[in-house]
Amino acid sequence: MKLPTRGWVKAALHAHSKRSDGRLEPEDVVAFYRRAGFGVVALTDHNKVTKVAQPGFVPGIELEARAEGASGSYHVVVLGLDAEPPESVRRDANKLLEWSRGNGYFAFIAHPYWSMLSGEDLLRVRGYAGVEVYNHGCEVEISRGYSGPHWDYALSRGVASYGLAVDDSHNYSLDALGGWVALDIGEADGEEALKALFEGRFYASSGVAVESYEVGEGLLRVETSGAAHVKLLSGDTRGAYLSVELLERLASAEGLPVELERWEEGGARFYRVKFGGTVAEVQARGRSIVRVELRGELPARKYARLELYDGEGRGAWLNPFPAR
Repeated sequence: MKLPTRGWVKAALHAHSKRSDGRLEPEDVVAFYRRAGFGVVALTDHNKVTKVAQPGFVPGIELEARAEGASGSYHVVVLGLDAEPPESVRRDANKLLEWSRGNGYFAFIAHPYWSMLSGEDLLRVRGYAGVEVYNHGCEVEISRGYSGPHWDYALSRGVASYGLAVDDSHNYSLDALGGWVALDIGEADGEEALKALFEGRFYASSGVAVESYEVGEGLLRVETSGAAHVKLLSGDTRGAYLSVELLERLASAEGLPVELERWEEGGARFYRVKFGGTVAEVQARGRSIVRVELRGELPARKYARLELYDGEGRGAWLNPFPAR
């Protein structure tokens, strides 16, 4: 798989209007994101479906539901629905997810950390297509916006899902423009956006741009706007970490089971690192990594996914893919 094939389009997939507890009218929410360069906007008001007749608009809803034995309630966001779910499924998380899946709607679990759900709680429900790995509103509100460990816990136990970054905007000030999804759809289109979501043709971001990435047998290649830290996460005790600082330390270290080459070309710095059966090639400009390629036996088991962070803590999260 190599992305993008058609071009990235920014999407805001969790936002609230005055129809529930947001500050702006529905049309003003769409206009707000349009001015910020977003091609796709989903309104996900609490307990109701709000529609706006504009290109790139996706109708949605956010519902609070429960599951037996869970430590808290689930906030489930459903995208693409024309009407509200029936009362018989709205409060039961598994019934709601089954109903969503059966009707072809894209459903994801919102802010697990903010909801104080556990990793085990993500195993109690089935049928969700995604998890909010980052929720900007929850981060600026109470510092519980990042739910990577919850997502990894479920992934490591075989519950596959995609990772989304969202605003969950209500006030459209500090809680906005801090989390989004980049869809490989080329132009703003609601139906194409839903199709790309189901197919995983997107990545999540809070500020780091992914220019392109490719995943194949024994291959992972990413080009980015610049990342101070690159993290490969996986199941069990597998994974990897890369930064310019780490590579420079490896270059001067002795006695480590690592081979490293370092050279400069065209104003950029290059590194080639061999560890185990893996070869990592890194291109850096200053203290930022702009290209990473991993080849051979990836340090991954069950699944693998990448996280990229810049020097200001902004991130990008790529969707997981199967690993041996």
